[in-house]
Amino acid sequence: MAQSAPSTATLPQQPGSRTKDRVMATSLIGAHGLEHMYAHGFLALIPAIYDSLGLIPIQASLLTAVRQLASGLTSVFGGFVVDMFQERRGPILAFSMFLIAAGFFLVSILPVYWLILAALVVASAGSALWHPPALGLLSQRFPERRGLFISLHRSAGNVGDTVAPIVVGFLLGAAALGALGIADEDRWRWIAGGGTPIMLFLAFMILVFLWNVGLTRAPATATAGGTGSSRGPAPAVAHVHGGGHGNTRDRLQAQWGSLRDAMRGGGFSAIVPIFIVSAVRGMGDRTVLWVLPLYLTQPIEKGGLDLSYWVMGVHFALLTAPGIIAGPLFGSLSDSIGRKPVIAFIMGVAVLLPLVIVWGGNLPVAALEEPFSGIFVVPVLTIAVVLFGLFSYSVNSLTQAAAIDVVEGRRLEGTFIGLMWGSNAAFGAAAAVVSGVIAQFAGWNAAFYFAAALYLGGFLVSLLLPITGGPRTRTA
Repeated sequence: MAQSAPSTATLPQQPGSRTKDRVMATSLIGAHGLEHMYAHGFLALIPAIYDSLGLIPIQASLLTAVRQLASGLTSVFGGFVVDMFQERRGPILAFSMFLIAAGFFLVSILPVYWLILAALVVASAGSALWHPPALGLLSQRFPERRGLFISLHRSAGNVGDTVAPIVVGFLLGAAALGALGIADEDRWRWIAGGGTPIMLFLAFMILVFLWNVGLTRAPATATAGGTGSSRGPAPAVAHVHGGGHGNTRDRLQAQWGSLRDAMRGGGFSAIVPIFIVSAVRGMGDRTVLWVLPLYLTQPIEKGGLDLSYWVMGVHFALLTAPGIIAGPLFGSLSDSIGRKPVIAFIMGVAVLLPLVIVWGGNLPVAALEEPFSGIFVVPVLTIAVVLFGLFSYSVNSLTQAAAIDVVEGRRLEGTFIGLMWGSNAAFGAAAAVVSGVIAQFAGWNAAFYFAAALYLGGFLVSLLLPITGGPRTRTA
């Protein structure tokens, strides 16, 4: 891969001591799990919202599409700003958690569908704002184990993704809430707003403990050089310290200059397939994530399996639980043999799994006694969901690592994470709307076929990915 000429800028030294690597990594990875409990828990609430508000599939898909669009816009602009003000990443992370808390509290109290969509914009912006500073920090501090640490961050998210739907499914059917006078149609509101104090407290703790997380170890000269063909620790860079109009203008010019340099030579041709694979994978995942809960809970006459919220919660948890362990293993493997073969393998397997889910759902069912009724009555579907969970989200972490490999050393980690999340969100929103139309007019099964077709396209593009990660590029 061709390398662009490095651009340098002498930056002033920052005072103070930065947050230790271990404290930073533990805090970011742990907090990410709680952030995902809220974000993924909302997906498990969609069937209850669907029934409570009397929605149709297209309206349900908009609950996902709006979240994706808000997330995408925040990621694109947030990532760029985060890289401009890297020394302020601690307060940015705290503000992210505050927006999540405020947004979902508004979701819980607003009375009508269209206002709920507006509140989801706030909550989703908070979730999106988390990733550019968090993943940028992990990438800078642990360049030789980038795939592993980004995957650990993802696995913490998987823990939240796994716990949340089980808790949501249980609470939606819990008799105790009825005994408290909470009507069935209002339970989702209490669940959506119930964690607000916890998220506000977490925002405060992040602000305190990660205030100096953006400080650098050895302020000197910021060097923007190298592409995916060069490996090794990112150069110790300093961040411009201070405020003022001129300072902000200098930062902006420096970021644009680094971005232009990164796209020269072979940079653009290396980045494009990475972004395409990530976006297409996200389109398929978003389709499965919003369709599966409704497919499991809707009446049989409406094309669903008529299972309980509890059973839905268990299956939704199985979409993410295996990835808690599999994600870091795939990430570590990609550090050893390269990103491309691991990504291509996962994408190839993903093509089959939505088809098996549909096939399993069409098989005859057998009755079991409560509370297990419905969990294993469709064993093929359950196994397919578990296998889907084994490979889910790993591609997202690996494409993020691959993109950072390409622009390593340019102080563009947040920018490219933001651009990737923005691209994924835009395409994910489009996929949600399209799959909503498909489900509306062709049934829930057809949406899974749509997801399988997306995964097939992503697999084909993955064969064109550049060689990044692994000992070959590290030696180069």
